[in-house]
Amino acid sequence: WWLCERQCDSGGLNGRPEKQADVCYSFWALTCLAMLGRMDWLDQDRLCEFILACQDEDVGGIADRPGNVSDLFHTFFGLCGLDLLRRLQTSASISPVFALPARCLPFVAP
Repeated sequence: WWLCERQCDSGGLNGRPEKQADVCYSFWALTCLAMLGRMDWLDQDRLCEFILACQDEDVGGIADRPGNVSDLFHTFFGLCGLDLLRRLQTSASISPVFALPARCLPFVAP
């Protein structure tokens, strides 16, 4: 239950109490809930809205928070989060365990 308590008023998730929501923390908490089969504990629509609000519409990419400068790190985790939320139209679903496209997993050594 601690993970779903990370959802802030903005819809994003933080890494610990009293901190602001962040796209990367949103992804990490979301992947844990996905592995537990409990993504339904979150307001997924609000989380999606938070990630989309972090987009930089001028230069592209996704920032840690709305209004901040986008970067590759948060863009990657933002897109992975949107994929886990089934908000992207893609055939390459992301593994919540490895943060890799599921089709790449047969090539990962055990």
